[in-house]
Amino acid sequence: MPLTPGTRLGPYEILAAIGAGGMGEVYRARDTRLDRIVAIKVARTTFSERFEREARAAAALNHPNLCQLYDVGPEFLVMEFVDGAPLVHVDGPRKLLDVAVQIADGLSAAHAAHLVHRDLKPDNILVTREGRVKLLDFGVAKLLQPEGRTEDFETATILTPEFAAPEQLYGQP
Repeated sequence: MPLTPGTRLGPYEILAAIGAGGMGEVYRARDTRLDRIVAIKVARTTFSERFEREARAAAALNHPNLCQLYDVGPEFLVMEFVDGAPLVHVDGPRKLLDVAVQIADGLSAAHAAHLVHRDLKPDNILVTREGRVKLLDFGVAKLLQPEGRTEDFETATILTPEFAAPEQLYGQP
């Protein structure tokens, strides 16, 4: 059920709807405690224990090319609000290289923290007016075990095979 402006989720006041996807709706909101703008993703389903573990892993990430996760509520995530647009077209090889390096830097930071994104696609890559790339939506991310295996890779669902790594298509870590 969509939220309307003025609705409160704990200390967060909904300002406007900004998008929707397969897992829920995303809203621009104001954190009334810190007086800052945030993005809130409201889930369509109840969070599972596995989702909570992955949210904790994503919250531990701190990199300029990764959208920060600030808080987790009952069936919602509070994230950094990124004032940008999805990656659609890059003008020129120099700009393309800059964007590619920023994407690789963000993914490298996530992988160093044993987190695999698994849903990297243009809609989950925002570019700010200043040209900063931010990777979003770790909603189907996998937390790797120390030996490099995922928690349950044999049950992995690939939502967008055209953007999936070959290992994912074969059910490998």
